Amino acid sequence: MNYRSYLIVNADDFGLTEGTNNAIARAHREGIVTSTSLLANGLAFDHAVALARATPSLDIGLHLTLTEGLPIAPPDQVRALLTAQGELPLSNQPFARALIAGRLPIAQIRREFEAQAAKVIDSGIRPSHVDGHKYIHLLPGITAIAADIARRFAIPMMRVPRHLADLPSASQRVGRLPGFAAMTLLGRVAAPTARRANLHSTDHTLGFIDTGHLDQAALVRLLSHPQPGITELLCHPADRSPALDELLARGYQWIAGYDFEAETAAVASAEARELVMRMGWQRGSFADAPFRAESWGVQKGLD
Repeated sequence: MNYRSYLIVNADDFGLTEGTNNAIARAHREGIVTSTSLLANGLAFDHAVALARATPSLDIGLHLTLTEGLPIAPPDQVRALLTAQGELPLSNQPFARALIAGRLPIAQIRREFEAQAAKVIDSGIRPSHVDGHKYIHLLPGITAIAADIARRFAIPMMRVPRHLADLPSASQRVGRLPGFAAMTLLGRVAAPTARRANLHSTDHTLGFIDTGHLDQAALVRLLSHPQPGITELLCHPADRSPALDELLARGYQWIAGYDFEAETAAVASAEARELVMRMGWQRGSFADAPFRAESWGVQKGLD
């Protein structure tokens, strides 16, 4: 089997809504999604777990979050993470400000991440990878906590996008370029922490610039040039539903900017499968990826 260009297509936000879950499962059955990342505090967590049991070929990871929704840990144990309404904030900004001020609530972040990991594992799911909602796991000071959680719960892989490979499509969405530069920097800063924890990482990451707009044309741009090693393609399929509209009304502003219909149609299509095959990618999951003992350069000898 040729693993020279190994592709993992990961759908984030499993558990957010039932429409999100259904779209991810459909994109796995009919399209190119091989893995997904589960939100322990998602509105449709139980529905996601039931779908996971019914779809054992869908690889599941842990989507750590410090934003949006209720905490999993008892609120009195994580007060520093919560708004006055007892919910997690709507953005990562409070944690970035706390980091700059030297007041990041490390112990409470650890407690919440432990509770999220335990909830997922207690549901019967063994996560193959860990990443973060809104990339919270890459914030300096939080990366080490996420890595410790992964090691404690025997999760072997963490998303570390130190080699974002989206640049050829940058002209399509120039407004994402500052974020692209910041994400690359954060990934490279996080890499030594993941390495010290003996966690695997992919060689390349695709899909950041086209987040929420990963239509068929974007797939062609991103997948037409396979690279040596292991590549993760990020995606966010979801079926529009009243639950998504409710979350938007509650302040989940990113939902308004996502073209869920086009992204779902693209990654759930037979055409996408044919494209992956035609371009010479070997499609697989985190659980089956050919990580070597040393996974911190372009993979060697994978053919």
